[in-house]
Amino acid sequence: MALDLHLDGVQLAADIARIENSKDQLRGVLLSAEVDRGRGRINVQALGRSSPESFRTEWLESDAGKELFSRAQQLIGRLVRVYKYIDTFQEEGGGSGQGATHKMRLFVHLVDLGPADGQLPENDAKDMVVQAVGGDKERAARAWQSAGLPASGPVAQGLLEAALSRLAAGSESDDNGQN
Repeated sequence: MALDLHLDGVQLAADIARIENSKDQLRGVLLSAEVDRGRGRINVQALGRSSPESFRTEWLESDAGKELFSRAQQLIGRLVRVYKYIDTFQEEGGGSGQGATHKMRLFVHLVDLGPADGQLPENDAKDMVVQAVGGDKERAARAWQSAGLPASGPVAQGLLEAALSRLAAGSESDDNGQN
């Protein structure tokens, strides 16, 4: 039993490290989860973006890939936070060695943010605005205020998406009326 607990702890530590290393996050509505060439694939309509984004799991023959895909299937239609990263791999070359280098967008964890009913947790909404302005917290605070977003509590999805769209278009203004 001690060995099993140790091995579970090692796996848990590895899973936590993967999530901590994937600092890139996306929030949106999980549209679908399907099997694609031995991996799970999800499609997410990211908040503030016009087209869905697609991410894959590890191989479904692995426990991690299987568990993550199962979780994704349960969260279809819900608002989620996706922890994602880009994996680079070499395609096997014929008899001549290495083939082409490819990149694949993978996700390592999903957090259920609740029903896609138009409300987002305050911290997630604030994180999205900070990300939209490249990490500049002062600019994010000005954009938050100019968008009329609430000082605290849940944030209406429509208001947040409008604010993110204005940020993407570069049309938010700060307290001095500057862009």
